[in-house]
Amino acid sequence: MSHIVVIGAGPAGCVFAASMAQLGHEVTLIERLAFPRMRLGESLSAGVLPLLEMIGARDAVERAEFPHVHAVSTTWADSEQERRDPEGRGLLVDRGRFDALLLRRAVAVGVRVLQPATVEEHGRIDERWRLRIACEGRRLDLDADFLADATGRRGVLRGRRTRQPVSTVALYAYWRGPGLPEQPRIEAAADAWLWGVPLSDGLFNTLVFLDPSTLRRERGRSLTTILQEYVARSELLKGIGDAGRGSLSCPAAPVTLLGPAQAIDATPYVDDHAVTPASLKVGDAALAIDPLSSSGVQKAIQTALSGAIVANTLLRRPDARDASVQFYRSSIAQAAARHAGWAAAQYARVADAQGGTFWLERAAGAAAPRDRRPPEARRFGEAVQLSSQLAFVDTPCIDGDFVTLKPAVAHPLLEEPVAYVGAWELRPLLGVVGRGMTPLDIARAWSDRMPLRSALQIAAWMLERDLLTHIHDS
Repeated sequence: MSHIVVIGAGPAGCVFAASMAQLGHEVTLIERLAFPRMRLGESLSAGVLPLLEMIGARDAVERAEFPHVHAVSTTWADSEQERRDPEGRGLLVDRGRFDALLLRRAVAVGVRVLQPATVEEHGRIDERWRLRIACEGRRLDLDADFLADATGRRGVLRGRRTRQPVSTVALYAYWRGPGLPEQPRIEAAADAWLWGVPLSDGLFNTLVFLDPSTLRRERGRSLTTILQEYVARSELLKGIGDAGRGSLSCPAAPVTLLGPAQAIDATPYVDDHAVTPASLKVGDAALAIDPLSSSGVQKAIQTALSGAIVANTLLRRPDARDASVQFYRSSIAQAAARHAGWAAAQYARVADAQGGTFWLERAAGAAAPRDRRPPEARRFGEAVQLSSQLAFVDTPCIDGDFVTLKPAVAHPLLEEPVAYVGAWELRPLLGVVGRGMTPLDIARAWSDRMPLRSALQIAAWMLERDLLTHIHDS
């Protein structure tokens, strides 16, 4: 049985540790702070709960009765709208409680936890890791076959990071009092954007994302004053008077700013050494995405789940080492590129509407929409054939508990080779496609292995990307 040491008990570290334990490994999780601890990242997107189900933590999070997000107010690019979700699939969590729930789940599946504990030394000796740990006034030496870094931006394992060319800093502070908003709000300002998040304990978190040059120009003024002025000019605390203007309390209502504002680096990056044959980085240690996406916790958990499969493969199938390393590196790079492109497109909307250096710099690199066939051009009843531009390439993919090489479909309208669409492997599906079949015929041919609705959706996906082409259009 291999011994894995995981450093950092945030969502990524806990999920990775629990996954490795479920895969049959001995796991020790080291966390330097006692819980509960204050952490940013309180808004969880709808995709988090299905991911937590994979380690058996979904029920505990749902039982915690965190507030659900039913609406998000947005003022962006000269338009104001409210995005509603009647099902309330997003959550507003107390990160202290949320992280503790995940840690308890890791313990429940057999993870050993050292907390509070600090890694004083680490290094490779005789092809194993040796760590010196300070815990509860004593020092421990640990040997490990594999080391996972889940310590976020701080990082324990060295490595070069490729950062976005434009840096971003976030100012944040917490408010308490009656009349505070009950749902999140996002707002674009002239040279920044703001994010307000109500928390489960009656607090309201305000964040201002701006360029570091703005703070340099304001040198000599406190971060609290700068944050207050941005909030006062915004609609984040709409309806409770001049909140934050000139003092720590609002004269129109007893809303109080709790403590001084803090600043953190919010610049996206990718770690260029996120995986080696004996180590792995997960969460923000591997990848930090633009906070505009509001899915940082989800992305951290995704890296932990896929990282566990990669680590399991590295430990148990050394012959698949190169494929495993390639898979993790490419998945991290592709995720970074997707999020960067999406964020740049959102910044471009504001840049087009109002201009401004802050927005124009962050809009650089926004990708043009890909040319795909509109739904009305699908023509499900007309004969089709496989595209002449379609090709198969061997690509590392997750297959059960391991990374393996699978034949994936490559095509000019695909951003990357695709081996699976949803849960369905693409190559066997294409094997039943004959020239002259209609998309409806193809979907029916697949219906013995999947619901017809899923088959129709995959056929539509292939038509939109020209994997299937109409014979009469050739």
